[in-house]
Amino acid sequence: MTANETDMNRKRGGQKGNRNARKHGFYSGTLSPAETGQVWNIVNLEGVDPEIALIRVKLQSSLQHDPGNRRVIREASRLIAEWYSANYGLDATTGSYLKTVVQDLLETASLRQSSVQDSQKQMADRRNESCVL
Repeated sequence: MTANETDMNRKRGGQKGNRNARKHGFYSGTLSPAETGQVWNIVNLEGVDPEIALIRVKLQSSLQHDPGNRRVIREASRLIAEWYSANYGLDATTGSYLKTVVQDLLETASLRQSSVQDSQKQMADRRNESCVL
């Protein structure tokens, strides 16, 4: 079968089994079994509301994949501020302030996570270089 014959048999659009549109991290609609367990551990052991626990786990997962993703940080801080505003009757000014504070904290944590990952990568590179020498 030639390349042209293969192209003729294929239909338009994504082929069966194609995973190109699969999302991970904060924007995915599903949790892995480990993430599900982590959410329920947070809820049961720490007494955190399930919605906040879910945001926390999704944020952690996303920042592990892409520590500098400011869009994820903005979205998580918006969701947290909206949840607290709705559940505790915060006015718009206080809700906006809360969002800013949470965003600043998340950005600081993200920068720290990024620098830790960079340090770990550098140490691994040094170990690999010493093994080659």
